[in-house]
Amino acid sequence: MGAALGRRRLLSGRSALTDEIVADLRTEGVHVTTVDRLFGPSAPTYRAAIAAVGELVAGRGTGARVRWHRSTASIDLDHEELLGRLPELFMLGLDAALLAVAEHYLGLPVGYHGAVLRHSPVDGRQVGPRRWHRDAEDFHVLRTVLYLNDVDEDGGPFEYLPRRLASLGGRALAADGMCSDEQLAAHVPREHWKRCTGPAGTLVIADSAQVFHHESLQRGSARSVLMIGHASSRPRHPALAQAHFPAHEHAETLARLVPPPQHHLVFGWRQSDLVLPAGGVEAVTTILGDVIAS
Repeated sequence: MGAALGRRRLLSGRSALTDEIVADLRTEGVHVTTVDRLFGPSAPTYRAAIAAVGELVAGRGTGARVRWHRSTASIDLDHEELLGRLPELFMLGLDAALLAVAEHYLGLPVGYHGAVLRHSPVDGRQVGPRRWHRDAEDFHVLRTVLYLNDVDEDGGPFEYLPRRLASLGGRALAADGMCSDEQLAAHVPREHWKRCTGPAGTLVIADSAQVFHHESLQRGSARSVLMIGHASSRPRHPALAQAHFPAHEHAETLARLVPPPQHHLVFGWRQSDLVLPAGGVEAVTTILGDVIAS
């Protein structure tokens, strides 16, 4: 009965756009679209949230205190701040249109990893997610990157190798499973690398476990993005999958925000007894909204 209901749900969520995205993920590994095209009637809600991010990051003189995490290559908005100030962005990952893509592509019950709002300054450091890698949470990981500001060639666009070049990319990896631009270029000529530029509201949807990718270095302007993830409800490495968003620390807020029929997507796949890996995130600091430098 459960399998039959699952197939019925998949068929009901299918559309020409869903098929197009899934086809690209299976061949290229990446599909680029926009908030307006994918979400349709819901797009104005997400557009309003995107505008609010701009004010949050660049709104000098407000005096509002906002908590951020300083991570290896970026400044990430505190999870509770995201849920309180911009709940629409967390809920974007539970939008029926994006869930339909995840369910059709994965072909399995889906778990929602959560959302991270990341601001990357121009600092010349190719570290952390700015190095080339593939994600290891599961055999297939649907990573959606929403550009919250315009991202041009010098703004650190998402950069990737098409799926057909995965074996070549693997030859460049260092012992930690990552590599630099120079290391990759020794095995895959730069003309085969692909960059995803676009205005605020651009959506880059990738199977980040199958394609080598990275956040290219910001050279002329900072970049703000929302990063969300989906994988199967039984991921290969559950501790890694759960580490992106510590739902157990925000269970009360999430229980109010997320409709009960979707609680299984946020909570149902998680294992409460896991020891989560440290994500390289430094201690939380309180930063005035008007001192985040680009």
